[in-house]
Amino acid sequence: MATMTAIELRRGTQEDLPESYDVFYENEVAGDPNPPPHGEVSSCLRHVFATGEPYLAERGGRIVGFAALITRGPVAYLTDLFVRRAEQSGGVGGALLRRILPADERIRCTMSSRDPRALALYVRAGMRPQWPNLWLRASTARLGALPRGGVEVVEARAGDAELVGWDAAASGRHRPAEHQYWRGEGAIPVWFERGGARVGYGYVQTRSPGSLWSPDAITVGPIGALTPADARECVCAAVEFARARAEVVRLSVPGPHPSLAALLDAGFQITYVETFVSTAATPFLDPERYVGSGDFF
Repeated sequence: MATMTAIELRRGTQEDLPESYDVFYENEVAGDPNPPPHGEVSSCLRHVFATGEPYLAERGGRIVGFAALITRGPVAYLTDLFVRRAEQSGGVGGALLRRILPADERIRCTMSSRDPRALALYVRAGMRPQWPNLWLRASTARLGALPRGGVEVVEARAGDAELVGWDAAASGRHRPAEHQYWRGEGAIPVWFERGGARVGYGYVQTRSPGSLWSPDAITVGPIGALTPADARECVCAAVEFARARAEVVRLSVPGPHPSLAALLDAGFQITYVETFVSTAATPFLDPERYVGSGDFF
């Protein structure tokens, strides 16, 4: 009987992007009778490979899985963990996770897919479920009114150090590399003001390169605010700002966030539910005051 070739793990490079993207695509369209085109390697995956730590699992010289981690300050966020379908439940994901996760005191976290095998893998690695994270999508033509509470959207200066500082406070880590990426992709940095006073910050991403199904949609986020009440109105104001700029708006909202009910009432639909898992004993960000960027939380 022939024995299966052993798995080999190694650090990924830019040259590995096309085959790694194939693994991602295979997982994303699995079971879909009408999958979107394969297309080019997404800019967000290129960013992760360029500024993070990608690791590959190979069998017989063929990539069968990959994982990627971006570490910003005290937080190590697992952006990707994908294994070819034929190789799943064979230990590839666990081997990649053991190789890539730091063994020091950094906070380790990720978004777990709805596959219970993934959640079990992360829990065994010491990450505990914190809250559900909901992906929302809406056609702007069908959106109803949203409560803004007097919040106005003011476009910010590109590269504004104060905005980067607000994001560090809201997201729990200083991440200038992501701000540079968003600006390079045409994202609009904004301040949210009420009566001339700043109550929040955010980005309106004019494209969604991480989405196979809606690459031309606007992605709203990240958005951080001073209070939960401010956060609700900032998110709603951002959607109103975005709706005139695209036919589809999408965003990823933590379950506890106070904007969730208002967004659903206005016509957003839940397209996916994942679970935020973390080794932090207490959350390093407030899910009632922060909405993530999507690809990099």
